[in-house]
Amino acid sequence: MGQQGLRAGFGRFFRYLRRIGSGERDRNSTLYGSSEESTLVNCDAICHIQRLPDPVLGAIFALSKDAEKEECRAVFPVERIVSQVAVRWRVVALGLPELWSSVDARVRAEHQRALLEWYLAHSEDRPLYVSICLSKENWDVEGKLVLADVLAEVLRLRRLCIRTDSLQVEAAVLEACRMLHAPILEHLSYISLEVPHSFREPEDYICEENFRPVIFKHGVPNLKVLRLQHLEKALYPPLQSVTTLHLEEYNCPAMVHSRFVALLHALPALAHLSLYGSVIADWPVAGTLHLPHLHSLRVASTNQAGRMLLALDAPVLEFITLKDVRSAELQSSLRRENNVRLAALRTLVVDGWVSASALNELFCQLANSVEELRVVNCEADEALNHFPRQLPGLKKIMIHRVRCVAALDDIVAAQVALSLHVDVPWAGVAERWTRLPPWPVEADADADDLFMQLR
Repeated sequence: MGQQGLRAGFGRFFRYLRRIGSGERDRNSTLYGSSEESTLVNCDAICHIQRLPDPVLGAIFALSKDAEKEECRAVFPVERIVSQVAVRWRVVALGLPELWSSVDARVRAEHQRALLEWYLAHSEDRPLYVSICLSKENWDVEGKLVLADVLAEVLRLRRLCIRTDSLQVEAAVLEACRMLHAPILEHLSYISLEVPHSFREPEDYICEENFRPVIFKHGVPNLKVLRLQHLEKALYPPLQSVTTLHLEEYNCPAMVHSRFVALLHALPALAHLSLYGSVIADWPVAGTLHLPHLHSLRVASTNQAGRMLLALDAPVLEFITLKDVRSAELQSSLRRENNVRLAALRTLVVDGWVSASALNELFCQLANSVEELRVVNCEADEALNHFPRQLPGLKKIMIHRVRCVAALDDIVAAQVALSLHVDVPWAGVAERWTRLPPWPVEADADADDLFMQLR
């Protein structure tokens, strides 16, 4: 059996352990709580595990960590499961570099460097997944050293997430990253918590259309995911390989749509776009924003959702999330134009309350294409009132909350697949969920993704 087959086998093994750990024990399983063992798995399985030599246990753990990234999306991390299976296996895992290759060092400033140094020293030559927070108050004491320690390992960085809280630190990050080469970096997240002082007036839009790289100028050939918060001082790397872009704005000036179009032109591989907040100042007229390669789009906290939908000309767009949008604008825009060009759309996510009249306009526009509807962070009753009359092609519905559970019987009767949050009190048979599916589907869990929050 090759390494790929081993990974798949270990992936299935750990998915089984996760099910047991979440409460789905089989009748032969026993909970052990002695000083020697703490386990949720079958006693016979423990006996077999205990007979394995340390190198084999280590290899299983290492391959399972890889399988976790590729398949399992980590509801319960592998290391947590190992710690519950056998003490000896836990001890073996503690000595492996695979355990120390992923570090979230966004802890209290006085502990950040010590934690980071331990992980870097014990991860050996493994690819690194690093998250750090650089604060103004601690910058001159240890912040500079934390940044230097991380960038000294730039050849090993696969995922880098940086938060800063001042323009001074942001400028230092720009200077430190300017000429770097990161050959295996796939995910770069830069979150600035400082509102730029140069743009305080609401009409001071950002018009600059130059997106030449200012960091990692020597190349990031494998960069796939880019997150930027606050655009005025955005630290743009080379953009040619980026497939997923997150743009987030809070109390900052928006960009004019011509700048947005220029940004999209600088991203030839872009397939997934996420816009949180007032990122775009003014959407162009209907049908003029041509996005021929965009497969999924998420927008949140915008008062122009209707105009955005009308502006899009996206022939392969399959997935849209509308989160915390303004119902009145959505309703009036769609009623006025009635010309949404999203023929390939299959999945619609309504995140947050939307009025019944706005939902009516939205469903009328998308009735012929939507096959999956997700209603989260709000009651789904208003959306269910439009089913199946306005969504005749619906094949699956995912629900977070509902007031009248009797409506769920109608969904099942219509032979539509039903997926319910575990807290929905309904006695019927349905798929149950506790967290939102990853976005994009192939992505790893992303702690900074605000669209993944349930409330």
